[in-house]
Amino acid sequence: MRAPLLVTTLLLPLLGCAGTGEPSDPGPERGLDLPRRELAGSWDQSGPWDFERYALGLGPGSWSSSARRTLAEALAGEGERTVRAAVLLARGGPGDLDTLRARLEQRVEETLRHGDAAEVVAAAALARSGAGEVLPLLVELADGASPHPDLEVRVECGAGALDRGRTEAIPFLLRVLHAGTPAELADPIDWTPVDTLAWSKSRAAEALSRRAGVPCRFQPDGPFADQQREAARLAALLRAAGDLP
Repeated sequence: MRAPLLVTTLLLPLLGCAGTGEPSDPGPERGLDLPRRELAGSWDQSGPWDFERYALGLGPGSWSSSARRTLAEALAGEGERTVRAAVLLARGGPGDLDTLRARLEQRVEETLRHGDAAEVVAAAALARSGAGEVLPLLVELADGASPHPDLEVRVECGAGALDRGRTEAIPFLLRVLHAGTPAELADPIDWTPVDTLAWSKSRAAEALSRRAGVPCRFQPDGPFADQQREAARLAALLRAAGDLP
C-alpha cells in the first residue's frame, strides 16, 4: 500500500469539506466572489502540525493566480510538498478544484511509497465538493474503461462517488474486498497486485457499509472466511436495496 493511513486520519479532515450529503462547493457564481488568497512563505517548509494549523485556519477563499500556479507545480512533483499542495488546493475555490481534477485526469502511476497520497486527497476533495459534473469522472477513474492505474486512488474515487449516490463502482469495491481471499478466484482483480490491501479494503468496506446503512464490521486483516462473509453480507444488502444487480 502506498497511500498512508495518515491520509484518512489527518489530511482528509484538512480538506475542510462538508460531510456526505452536504455539498461544500461554493458553485460557479459564488466562487467568483471568493476572496483571493496568497500562499504563506512557509507553507512547504513548516513542521506538520504548523501546516495543519495553517490549513485549518484558512477561511473561505480561492487562491490567487500566482499561488495556484505554485501549487499546481508542486502537485506535479512528489513527496510531502505535493501532498500539502493537494490539501491547500482542496481548501480553495472551484478553479483550485479544477487543478486537482486535471491532475487526476492525467492518470499518473506513482512509483514511490506514499506517492499516491496527493491523488487520494484530490479524489476525496472532488467527491466532497458536491459538484455533480465531477461524479462521472470519479466513476470512470474507479471502474471505467480507462481507470486510474493506482489502486488506492481508484478506491477513493469509487468510495467518493458512492457517497454521492453513484452506484456504478460497487462491483469494483466488492472486488477489492474479495482480493487476496478465495473469493478472488470468481472475481479476479483487474489491477496490478500490491504489497498490502488493508487501506484499500478498509476504505471500500466503509463506503459500502455507509451505502448499506450498517456499521462497518469488515476486518481487512481478519481470517479469509470472515472477510468473505462480511463481503457477502454487504453485497446481499446492496442487492436487496436495488444498488447491485
